[in-house]
Amino acid sequence: MPETIDTLLTMYDQKQLSRRELVGALLTALAMAPQAAAASSQQPAKPSNNLTGAPAPKNALFRGRIVNHVTLSVSDIEESRQFYRSLLGASVLLDGRSSAQAGYVDLLIGDSFVSLGKRSTLGVDHFAIGLDPWPGADRALEMVRDRFPKSEPRANQNRVSQAAETRSVMLKDPDGISVQLGSVRYQL
Repeated sequence: MPETIDTLLTMYDQKQLSRRELVGALLTALAMAPQAAAASSQQPAKPSNNLTGAPAPKNALFRGRIVNHVTLSVSDIEESRQFYRSLLGASVLLDGRSSAQAGYVDLLIGDSFVSLGKRSTLGVDHFAIGLDPWPGADRALEMVRDRFPKSEPRANQNRVSQAAETRSVMLKDPDGISVQLGSVRYQL
């Protein structure tokens, strides 16, 4: 609701709305607020099984529960932050920038986040899967090393975040794509 009001006021300030249109839009927004709040509190139905009906493998090393985050390498952190804020309503979870274009910004989107960092090679840097149960970083690293020794597993520690869960395991899939494993509450 505050973002809607801000948008309407900005449009009025930029002479895109008359005073009469602004008042009408604000009244409409206020009248719709209870319905919007009720709709946003409802969770979408999740499929009870995967779409193929095939069961999950019983011998999987871990049980992935969520895509915890995706880390993107971008050319301009601030421009990307504004884009995802405007596109998806993302809020800043953690601002780890040491300057406008150095470091990273984590943007909260629902129960997950998108991390933005400036790099020379643009694209997806890695994705992280939240595990439940989470055996802890040391045990998870040991388990991955035993079962997938070619995956180059290593321990990872986020030293900027103040969250309870900041340790994880980084590894490579068979195609060299970086994967991060952590608790479902990693950095949240």
